[in-house]
Amino acid sequence: MTSGRTRLILLAGDPIGHTKGYAEYAAAIEAGGHDCAYLPAHIPAGRLPDFLSGVVHLRNLAGVVCTIPHKQDAARIGRCDTAARRSGSANMLRPDGAGGWEASQVDGAGFLAAASAAGLPIARRRVQLLGAGGAGRAVAMAIASEAPAALAIHDPDAARAASLVAAVAAEFPKVAVHHALGASELLVNCSPLGMGSDDRLPCDPSLIPGFVYDVVNRADTPLMVAARARGAVADHGYSMMAAQIPLVLRWMLERA
Repeated sequence: MTSGRTRLILLAGDPIGHTKGYAEYAAAIEAGGHDCAYLPAHIPAGRLPDFLSGVVHLRNLAGVVCTIPHKQDAARIGRCDTAARRSGSANMLRPDGAGGWEASQVDGAGFLAAASAAGLPIARRRVQLLGAGGAGRAVAMAIASEAPAALAIHDPDAARAASLVAAVAAEFPKVAVHHALGASELLVNCSPLGMGSDDRLPCDPSLIPGFVYDVVNRADTPLMVAARARGAVADHGYSMMAAQIPLVLRWMLERA
């Protein structure tokens, strides 16, 4: 139940209709005894700065969770912590009390927790990452931190993929990272393919290995269906979202 003291966490995205997790956030908020509401905000691509310039004056705003396509804009706008700086993307913003924003990133931490729980190996394995956008950048940095044998990054936008390869190499010079699409031991999809009603596979079926993670929050994405049909150990974005919820709430509601 809301009150005059209810704090708001807004989920900014475009599109927004496919997003999930509202019941899970509500349960975690209730369990933590917080007077808070988690609500969607459909902010068109490129308009995050305009939105933030007004909402920063909302005194009961706890923060903004950013999803596609706003994560890289959020990192440019906010004062980034190490996770956001490394990835060049942020999925959380909170008012700094002086008219600006603090930025953080828990996509990487959420992915590592989900991958570990699902039994997906990273260390000393060849990893193929699909998608070099906001989530892809954070997940790439998280994978690199686990010392894979190699990390290949692919994106339809070759310049974007090359930029992420260079960023990973700068942060983790001992990791063999390159721009490529090929055979791997672990495939991680961070592209939007398979989101909503999209029925496209993000790669050729022959490239699906024995371990797969799809960050899209659907158990029946084309990649998940194909991976399970091949007997792969596979998991999807629900577990990543669930791992992030306590991190988001702690950062926004329990700040020092």
